[in-house]
Parts: sequence; C-alpha cells; structure tokens
Amino acid sequence: MQKLILCSLILMLGLTQAHAAEAEKAASKTSAYVSLGDPMVLNLSGGKRLTFLQISADILVSDADAEDAVKIHVPAIRHSLIMLLSEQNAKDIKSPGKREEIRQQATARVKGLIADLAGSQDVSDVLFSSILVQ
Repeated sequence: MQKLILCSLILMLGLTQAHAAEAEKAASKTSAYVSLGDPMVLNLSGGKRLTFLQISADILVSDADAEDAVKIHVPAIRHSLIMLLSEQNAKDIKSPGKREEIRQQATARVKGLIADLAGSQDVSDVLFSSILVQ
C-alpha cells in the first residue's frame, strides 16, 4: 500500500513539473512589438509635384526572444522599408486598399530580411502606426 502511495506521489510530482515547464515555455512565446523608431520621411514618385510620405512602423514578433534579433537589425529594416515605399506612386499610397497591399509587401520583405540576417522566422507582421502624405 505504501508503495502505491509513493508511486502516486512521484507521478503527481512529475506531472506538476511537466506542467510548470509547459507554462514557462508558453510564457516565452508571448508576442511583442518592436518600434522602428522615429518616423521615416521620403519622397514619392509620380505626379507633377513633389509628394512626401511620413510613416511610422512597428514590427510584431511572435516570440519575445526574437525581439532582440529585430532590434539589432532595425537600420537594415528601415532601409528596406524606405526602398520599398519610395518606389510607390503618390496616388496609390492614398488608397486604403493599396496601403494594405504595401503593408503586406513590407511584411514579406521584413520576414525575409530577418530570416536572412538573424535566422529567425518569428516576425508576424509589420504595422504602420501613422501615415502622412503631403
């Protein structure tokens, strides 16, 4: 009888430790936002007059550990986004549908960049927090 109770206690202790390990693993998988810093200002192509775009962006990472990898490569990410956005037509950037398409292109570009530079697949999304066209 004592052996049965002892085995039950050992089994319960093992299950408790396994549950604690799973909870710790889940806690490390929380999402985080990484700001790309100051707004980016660039000029847009097309049109008869010069048009400027000011945009702020944030990166959503699916793992808090990937936050450090993204922070290290913020200059490369900013450069990549500036190159993508400067190719856009001023008329197109004013359309909400086109903005969403550009945001999806930016997400794909940043995911590829972080995969190449940091070997991480934890970038979930690129979010434009403010857009000003003038």
